[in-house]
Amino acid sequence: MKQKWKQLTAFSKKEELKQQLWEEIVYRYSEQHRHYHNLTHLGFLFTLCDKYLDKIKNPAVVDFAIIYHDIVYDTYRSDNEALSADIAEAHLTQLNINQKLLINIKEFIIASKDHVIAEDAPLKEDLAIFLDFDMAILGSGEEYYKLYSENIRQEYTKYPDDLYKPGRKLALQKMLAVEHIFQSPIFKKDLETAARENIQKETNLL
Repeated sequence: MKQKWKQLTAFSKKEELKQQLWEEIVYRYSEQHRHYHNLTHLGFLFTLCDKYLDKIKNPAVVDFAIIYHDIVYDTYRSDNEALSADIAEAHLTQLNINQKLLINIKEFIIASKDHVIAEDAPLKEDLAIFLDFDMAILGSGEEYYKLYSENIRQEYTKYPDDLYKPGRKLALQKMLAVEHIFQSPIFKKDLETAARENIQKETNLL
């Protein structure tokens, strides 16, 4: 992933600053309370990015959004995405990134809160596939999904089962209630059925 960071920030000659920013990214994603929303999660999303590169029109926006979308992750807060977008802006402004690019990156990050795409959203196709990357774990094989659900539980260890289970069940039921979990045609085709089966199984166990 560091190589990806170097490629993405090659437009800037501020080598020392780029190294400092990368170290902050690694530090934040390595926080002790992160069991799922960590560097492994980013690596998984970048693997998907490489796999579906031909579907992406603006890879720099998607790649930067991946790096920053969970840079703030606190289960006590409801504004993680907004704060993550703020850090992306603070970091990338120092590198003198193109402002139009930055606006799109921030909008992608903020959209990862509710996974809803506005009718007037810019780069809608890229946004759809970015959001689907973030949700793709839901359609993974049984073992991977089980590990994902266990890791999510670990991130909420401060909540006892009598609080966590109803909250988690409600969140899963909301996913099942929407017409489509995934936004892009390719992910609807490939993962929608598996995701619904995984979510229903977890719901039944709660």
